Amino acid sequence: FGEELAKEDLRYYIDTSLENASVSNGIYMAVVEGKAAPFLNYEYKNIEDIGQHVFRLIEQNVKQEYMISATLHQIAHDYYSIGRDLAMPTIKRDGEFVELSGVALFKGGKMVSTLPAKDSFYVKIVRDTFKVGLYETILEKEDIPPQLLHKPADKITVAFDAIHSNREMKLIDAKTPEFDLNIKIKSRVLEVFPDINQGDRESVAALEKAIEKKLSKEIARVIAHSQDVESDIFGFGEKYRSVVRHSNLTKDKWHEMYKDMKVNVNVDFVVLRDGVFE
Repeated sequence: FGEELAKEDLRYYIDTSLENASVSNGIYMAVVEGKAAPFLNYEYKNIEDIGQHVFRLIEQNVKQEYMISATLHQIAHDYYSIGRDLAMPTIKRDGEFVELSGVALFKGGKMVSTLPAKDSFYVKIVRDTFKVGLYETILEKEDIPPQLLHKPADKITVAFDAIHSNREMKLIDAKTPEFDLNIKIKSRVLEVFPDINQGDRESVAALEKAIEKKLSKEIARVIAHSQDVESDIFGFGEKYRSVVRHSNLTKDKWHEMYKDMKVNVNVDFVVLRDGVFE
């Protein structure tokens, strides 16, 4: 879908796609930065079939857990659910290259905002669970415990893979509403710069705490942005509706409540040693 069209409303296109027996529920849906026609009609030198190329690009990134999955089936579920909004990848052409540029956030059928590609990790870890993934982050000076480094540094680059995660949403106050969001992550650190002694338990514990602080801050930032644009792509409203009996929740009512919702983000990050993973 072109950007302008997505901002108007995709309801008609979602409905007609669902009713069309020739359209598979497994097709991927995405928003093009700018207009869709010039993106599709451009004569790419090294791409024979732009449709297949985009499909494979999305499929590969979904399988590697770099990007959220947005099939027609998933989009329809989120669109018709009370207490959840839909999200889909954004794509763009950069010269001869096509790339996934971020995540589009919707309120109802209208796109209301986007997040950059680097934030897709935080979106996915709140929406889904990770089984195998790769992530790189930069720990800023305020996130680094003094005992972690022998020499002072303004930042630490950390890359970790084989991410296993699970998350729990718990409604603790229905009036506000207020949620506890508990995310547990087990991962293997691939690379740390400057070097940190991963054989030292105290250093590893300090690194875990630093990563927990960083992830909690970034996840809270992404959720706060979704609240600003009233797009509950994480399904807090579904959780609220399942817990609060006779809530009579509607999409409009939840969007109003969502703006003022409070979320306590708690991340438990565990570094696994080599040889521990199955």
